[in-house]
Parts: sequence; C-alpha cells; structure tokens
Amino acid sequence: MITSKYLLEQTGLSRATLNNYISLGLLPKPVVKRIAAEPGARLTTLGYFPDWVLSRIQLIQSLKKQGLTMNAISQQISSENNALPLLNEELSEKYSVYAVDTSTDHKKSSLEKERDMSLNNPPTKIHSQESLNVSIDSIPYPAYMINYECGLVWLNTAAQQSLFTGAVIPDRAEDRSIIQKLLEWAGNLDATDKELLFKSHFNVVKHRLSKDTLSRTILSLPLEERQWLENCYDQSDPPENTLIQDTTLHHWTNVNKRIISISFREGVLFTYAPQSADSNQLLEWLSHRDSVIRTLLSQRLPVLTPVVAMVADLQNSVRICSELPPDEYFQLINEVWSALDPVFREYYGAYGKHTGDGMVYYFFPQPDSNYIMNAVLCACRIRECMKVISHKWALKKGWTNQLFMNIGLNEGEEWLGTFKTNTSYELVVLGETINICSRLSDFAKYGEIWATKNLVSKLNHSERDLLDYGVTRKTLDQDVFVSNSYAQISTLIDKDNLKHMKLIDISSAAVTQIRAIKQ
Repeated sequence: MITSKYLLEQTGLSRATLNNYISLGLLPKPVVKRIAAEPGARLTTLGYFPDWVLSRIQLIQSLKKQGLTMNAISQQISSENNALPLLNEELSEKYSVYAVDTSTDHKKSSLEKERDMSLNNPPTKIHSQESLNVSIDSIPYPAYMINYECGLVWLNTAAQQSLFTGAVIPDRAEDRSIIQKLLEWAGNLDATDKELLFKSHFNVVKHRLSKDTLSRTILSLPLEERQWLENCYDQSDPPENTLIQDTTLHHWTNVNKRIISISFREGVLFTYAPQSADSNQLLEWLSHRDSVIRTLLSQRLPVLTPVVAMVADLQNSVRICSELPPDEYFQLINEVWSALDPVFREYYGAYGKHTGDGMVYYFFPQPDSNYIMNAVLCACRIRECMKVISHKWALKKGWTNQLFMNIGLNEGEEWLGTFKTNTSYELVVLGETINICSRLSDFAKYGEIWATKNLVSKLNHSERDLLDYGVTRKTLDQDVFVSNSYAQISTLIDKDNLKHMKLIDISSAAVTQIRAIKQ
C-alpha cells in the first residue's frame, strides 16, 4: 500500500485531480487509517492506495498526452470491472506504457493488460530480470539527445562507448550530426530494422528539419547513402503522439531493442532499452518533462557554435526601483519577464546567464529559420511589448516615466556551455561576442536596438531589405539619418563623457541602429 502523499509526490498530481480520478471511477477510494509515525507520536490520518494505482495514473497521463479527454477515458471504464478496455490496437502497440512480455508468442498491449485489471483484483506488476532505478546519471542503456538538425547535444557513458567507441566528440556543432554514427551502428541490422532506426529519428524532427537542410547535412556521404536517407526521410511520418515515441528493433545484436524517444522544444532524447527490461520507471521519469529537460540541458556538451547574443537592459532601472515600493517594483519586473518570455520562445531564444534586471538570450542556428533574423525580429517585438507595458504602468501610476528596454545584438562563433549549481544551471557563452553585445546595450537609449555590422552583413540581401537600419549623422544644422550604413563606435560617442568610458574597448567596432521591420 502507498499513501496519498507519496502518490501525489511521485505523479505530480494535485489533490483535486486525484479526487477527480476517484470520482470518475478511474481509481479506487483510499483506505483511511489513523497511524502514528512512531510509538507515542500523535496519530495522523492518511489515505492508502494499492501499489498498482501508481501505474494506473501513469497510463491515464499517457492517454491524456495522446489527446484523449478525461470524459473519453472515463467513458471507457466498465461499470462491472472498473477496467479500461482496448481503445485501439494499433495505437496501444505503438505507444505502450508497460514493458512488453516476450515470454510468449501472444503479446498483449499495455491497454489490454490494463483492461484485465480490476479494483478488487489488483494487477500484478510486470517484472523482468532487468529493473531500473532511473535518473539522468543512472540510465544503464545508451541514451543521447539531438537537436532538430540531428546534431548531438548530450549523451551518457553507455552511448559514448557504443556510439563513438571512445572517439573524441567533435568540437563544432556542424560536425556533430548523429546520422553518420547511426549508419555505422546500422551496419549489422537487416533492412527493416535499419529503416525503423532512421525513421524513429526522422519522424520526430521532420516537422522542423527540411529536406534541403538534411541534404546539406549529409552532403559528404556517398551518393547511394544520401539517396537512401532522403528516401527514408520522405517515407517518415510524424507520430500521432508527438511527445513520446516507442519503436522496437527486432534483430539488434540478437536482442530486441525499444527506442524510446521524448520530444522537447530544445531537441529529442533517445534511449535504447532491451525489450526484456522493466521500462516502467524510465517512462515514469520521462513523464516529468520539465525536470528531464532541465537536467539534460544542465549537462549538455560544450560546443563551438555560431550564436547571436542579445543583451537587453531596462533603462533607468535604479531610478524606477527607488520610485516604486518594493512589491510594485518586483511586480513590474515580473510583468516584463512574463510578457517577453513567450516572444523569446517564439523566436527560439535560449535563456542565458544574467545579472540584475537585465536579460541575456542566445539564438542558435535552426533547421527551419535564420537564427540571425530570429534575433532581430525578437528584438523588434520586445520593443513593441515594452510600449504596451509602459502605457499600462503610466495609467496605473499616473507618472510620466516611459519604460524602455535597450538592446544590443552581436553574432559570432563561441563556446556554449553551462554553469551548474546544486539547484539550477545557467547557459553561458564564452568570448567577445557577448562582451560587445553587453556594451552595445549600454550604448543604446530610449529603447534603441543596436547591432554590429558583422551581424547585419550575414543576412542575405532579401533579409536586409526588410530592415530599416542605419546611423544618424550630426551636421552643423541638423541630424541626418543615413539608411543602410554603419559607423564606428568612436565616431558616435563623446570620449570625454565618463558615461562612455566603458565603450572605449569597442570603439573600433562598426555598428548600426535597427529602427524597424519594414511592412
């Protein structure tokens, strides 16, 4: 028996959701007991459930991820035996939650097994010779994470030994495609399993990996292999369940393998588990998506990659802080973060190490969009969002302050890694790219967006035509904005002004102001 407290901790359910499952007949009512934690201690009232309820909740969560509503799930519950009938044979085989029993020729799906369970006759947990106590560091099977260009992001020791066989992992992002290694792995597979292996990867990245991007990635391979891979890509179909995919290879070194993959915004995690293994714990762990991706990204491999850095600083933040009560200042900052976070996500911005009320985000190459243009578009959207927030707070406080986010943008090739603590991690880019970017945000004022010539010049002609950019030149009579031009920082600042002292070390950098995206 397990307590309701333990059940809530393990599944992440709220007590209201647990009570809802009970009222729908999906779970039995708990047995209520008053028990002392130790002799002489005060009695505590707790609800107790059968052990198998944990597996039932995991199944319900899996069905919900497949798109079923709670009404649809509860309608399948038989009033006679409180068991879940088979919804769809193909669906249940493809997205099984329990380990498959291979001891007989007749293989029941997970939903069939759930159907055979009843509240009065709790199911016997599927046991095998292999069991698993799961954490990111303890997965005994090969596991790795790739991005949506099939580039390696993370791998465990088991995958490094079998995938790279002790070889040094390349430094550069463009050299980390997993495809060549998968071809080597597939050398001993029959044609069916080889195709399944690659389709299990293409299925989950195809919605963002275009065929043109794939073709560029595999350009160095022999023509025959390129054609086979492109045909395999064409025949791949995204799974109905876009979160978790389960594929079985039947002749992998004489041991059936399950390729269990789970998709995140940042990439896809693959785990190769023997079919004889009890994978319940692995799947339960994978269901905690936020925890899984945080752990994976905290251990990502350092990589030398092209990157756009964005630093955004709230103008006059010290003065605003002094003018507002502490609770209102934090309310303002939280409101800014809440409003801008969806914008960063839309343009694939990755949250980086920052100080105070400033923001640092990184934009990396994407298979379906230009990362440089993503950063520019994001910066322009941020400026529009800040206008809305500024107007709202002007009405709220009756003040004349305007809220501006001053932005600096720069592009370069730098080392990407993470700094970890016991409770969190921070994405960090090392090198001059971020330093120049930070100085540009200091130089900007009144919500300006300043970018380096290096960044803008890497856009193609049609992309640059979308930008209203240039530099304002001071003349004796007036200031003139010169479109499509750049200037060195040294020509734009007063070197005798103490505020500009921190810009001296980038005084030779050529920069431009991005005023808008042309309609």
